[in-house]
Amino acid sequence: MKAFSFRLDRILKLREDAEQRQARVMGDASRAEAELDDLCRERAAHLLSVSERATPAPGLRTSAGMLRMLHLTSSAAAGQLDDAEQSRGEAAKLTDQERERLALARRERKTLERLKEQRQEQWREDAIRDERKTMDEIAGRTRGGLR
Repeated sequence: MKAFSFRLDRILKLREDAEQRQARVMGDASRAEAELDDLCRERAAHLLSVSERATPAPGLRTSAGMLRMLHLTSSAAAGQLDDAEQSRGEAAKLTDQERERLALARRERKTLERLKEQRQEQWREDAIRDERKTMDEIAGRTRGGLR
């Protein structure tokens, strides 16, 4: 009997490659999301620091110009935090999309792998059946020749 061959091996290899590429893309998206998460924490800490400095100490006289500058600094820090959070939200959506694409690529590969395993098992059973048939024929000839 000839060796097992799976006609869809080439497609299976393409699916494996596609899954690996998608895993890299998903990893990149996940890293970008993590970096933006870190940036949000940094911006939140900066806003807290600016807010603490912007609050005048009790009993100290602060000029209107200084209060205005502190307010503008706080507003800028809050805007930076908002921008970072918006970017992080977009990165999270992208990561989720890439995760779904990876899951789809994995399912497609596994489907072909299961089909290959089923075909290989059927091939093994056929090979065993053919081998038994051949052995039975040989045994039958041997017994027939001994009589």
